[in-house]
This record gives sequence, structure tokens and C-alpha cells, in this order.
Amino acid sequence: MTPTEKLLTLSKCYCALRGISERTASGRIFRDSRVILRVKTGGSITIKSFERAMTWFSDNWPENQPWPDAIERPTPAREGV
Repeated sequence: MTPTEKLLTLSKCYCALRGISERTASGRIFRDSRVILRVKTGGSITIKSFERAMTWFSDNWPENQPWPDAIERPTPAREGV
């Protein structure tokens, strides 16, 4: 699975679990509601932005919901705090 596929899979799953739009999630993650749509339509983001998004998803994933099996989960930043 490519980084783009990972990002879009997490976005789709997270939005479905939370009942929000991808624009809303994109705004929360990137402070820009258009980033996820841009990636969906062939755009790209930096590695730093990808890593920040992965950490954001991990930190904000609903506790009672499983993380997608095909994607390695980063250690949540708030663990041990």
C-alpha cells in the first residue's frame, strides 16, 4: 500500500466512524480543508505532512474502533503522558 493509499484509507475510515466529511477531517489535520481532496485527485503532500497526518489519525482514532489491519499504526503521541 502506498503512502497515498494509506492516507486516503485512514481518511475514509475515520470520517465514516466519526460521521464527518473529508473536508472537515482535512481541516483538522492540515488546517486546510482541501488537502485530502487534492491528494485524491492526484496531488501530493510532503513526507512531513504525511507523517503528521498519520500521527494525527493515531492520536484521534476512536478508542473502541479497530485500526485498519493493512496499515501500521504509529505510536500515539499522547501515550505515556
